[in-house]
Amino acid sequence: MPLNTRVHVARRFLRSIRIDTDLGEADALEGFVCPQSSADVLATMARHVSETGQGAFTWTGPYGSGKSSLVIALSALLNGNVGLQKQAAQVFGAALTKTMRSRLPTGTKGWRVLPVVARRDTPVAVIGDEVKRAG
Repeated sequence: MPLNTRVHVARRFLRSIRIDTDLGEADALEGFVCPQSSADVLATMARHVSETGQGAFTWTGPYGSGKSSLVIALSALLNGNVGLQKQAAQVFGAALTKTMRSRLPTGTKGWRVLPVVARRDTPVAVIGDEVKRAG
């Protein structure tokens, strides 16, 4: 019996997450599991933002460690789309969702997330282009 008849690979594992194209897509959250280490990072980051007002962070880690998937899930929790917020809340669980919402309240419109992806250009140009595109 061929292996492909015995094993099924979920769609989300057939390709890498792309922040610029997967942002705001419900199917990008399918199968995502938030490990405790990622939950700790999010809770610490949210606490830091709420206590200091500073909001610039760099997430580093090896290729395939889930950084982009975590960004997609976090943006779903904070954006203005109620359906995505509910889906992300299920992924993160009640405790982390409550922490994130209390530290980073979404208000009525949610946070605007800009999918800034590195390219060979100045940071001002890269971020500026996304701000213009977002309106």
